[in-house]
Amino acid sequence: MKLSIDQPGRASVARRLMTAGAAAAMVLGIALTSVGPASAVTPAKGLATATARLNAYTAPPKWRGPYTPLHTAGLSGDKVVYISANESIPVLHYWSTTVQGLLSTTAGIGMQIVDANSNIATAQAGFQQALATGAKVICIIALPLSLFASQIAAAHAAGIKVIAVNAGVPGDLTGGADASATFDYVKVGQLIADWFISNSKGLGKGTLVTSSDVPASPAQAGGTTREVKALCPKCSLKVADVQIAQWATGIPTLFQSIINTDPKRKYIMPLYDGQALPGLTSIRTLGAGNKVDVGAFNASDGIVQLLKDPKSGLKFDIGGDNTWDSYAIADQIMRVLDGMTPVKNYNIGLRVFMSSNAKKLIVGTDQNMWYGYTGYQDKFAALWQK
Repeated sequence: MKLSIDQPGRASVARRLMTAGAAAAMVLGIALTSVGPASAVTPAKGLATATARLNAYTAPPKWRGPYTPLHTAGLSGDKVVYISANESIPVLHYWSTTVQGLLSTTAGIGMQIVDANSNIATAQAGFQQALATGAKVICIIALPLSLFASQIAAAHAAGIKVIAVNAGVPGDLTGGADASATFDYVKVGQLIADWFISNSKGLGKGTLVTSSDVPASPAQAGGTTREVKALCPKCSLKVADVQIAQWATGIPTLFQSIINTDPKRKYIMPLYDGQALPGLTSIRTLGAGNKVDVGAFNASDGIVQLLKDPKSGLKFDIGGDNTWDSYAIADQIMRVLDGMTPVKNYNIGLRVFMSSNAKKLIVGTDQNMWYGYTGYQDKFAALWQK
C-alpha cells in the first residue's frame, strides 16, 4: 500500500511557533555561555572528520530498517489516544492526521486526537479519555514526559502502553515511555556542528541558539556542543537560550547584537529554522546577508527556499522527512499493539540543504521529492502483513 499525501506548507509552522508558547515554559532572559575547547584531535583531522560526516548527508537518505514484519489482522477495533501538543501548528497536525489515516487504512485501528493546545491540563485530561474509552496505547507528541508522571503510572496500571513521539533521542524511554518514535535530534545537532566546522575550515566563531522549553532541544543542542568540542579545537562557540515565547522579539535582538558587537562571530545556529526566521528578517533589514552564516533544522517550506537568496543570511538547513516520520509513528503503534518488541531507532531520513545545493534540490512543491527517496512507503507497506 502506498498513500499519496500532500504535506502542509511549513512557513506557517514557523509563524505559529513564534506565537504558540509551551504551557510549561518559563520565559527566561537571554544568557550567553561559552563552550570551551576539549578536543584531543588535530585541527586537520577534526576538519576532515566533520566534512566527511556532513557530505554523507548531502545524498538522498537510505532505508535502514526496520526489517521485522508485523501482523495487522488482529488489530482492527483497537483504540489509540494521540495527545498532540498543539494542532494549530501545521506540522503537528500533519503528523496526527497522517498517522490516523495510516492506522485506519492499514489495520482498522481507531485513533482519537487530543489537541492539548499548549495546555498541560488538557493534555493530562487525554489520559483520562484513554482510560474511559478503553484505549490500548497513548502517544504523547512534543511534550515532556516529566509533566505526566502520575498519568503515565495510572495508564500502566490499567495496562495501557505509552509511546513518546519526537521527543529527541531514539529509543530513550526516560520518563516511563514503553516505546518511542522520533527523529534523531542528536544526529541533527551533530550535523549542524559538522557544517559549522567544515564551512569555517575549523576556525569558526559561532553562537548556538537553543530553546530549552522544547523537549527535543537538549538532545539537539548537546549533539552540537559535543561535536564541536570533539572535533574543533580552534572553534569558539557560545550558547544562548531563547524560549518560544521570546522568538519573535528575542531572536532579532540577539542577531542584531551579534552582528553589531561581535562581528567576527559569523555563525548563528538556532535549533529550528522557524526560530531563525525573525532573525533572518533582521539580517535582511541590516543588509548583513554576507556578514553572517545561519544554519538550522527543519527545511520548512517558505524558509528553506531562502538558501537561494544570498541576502537572507540562511546558508544551511537540515530537513527531516515528515511523511517518513509519520509512517514510523504508525509502525511503532502497531508493533506495540501487536505485543512486539518496539523498534529502537527508525533512522528517519535526514538530508542537508545548503546554499550550494539548494537550487538543484529544492525544486517544486512536493517536499518529499527534495529528499530524493520515497521508497520507505513501500518498505513499510511490505512489513505490514495481514
